[in-house]
Amino acid sequence: MAIARTEKDMITIPREEYEDMKETLEILSDPKVAKRILESIDQARKGKTISEKMFAQRFGL
Repeated sequence: MAIARTEKDMITIPREEYEDMKETLEILSDPKVAKRILESIDQARKGKTISEKMFAQRFGL
């Protein structure tokens, strides 16, 4: 929902969506974390993945 008030526009979104957006911004504001995420996406696109079972074994889950 968009609300126009004088010179500034406001947008209303559900609280959960707002909290998710804040969390995403917090995570991506850390350059090391952002770099690691981009590296992981690149690996996945290149097919460099492991199965869920192998992941669980490797990390003791």
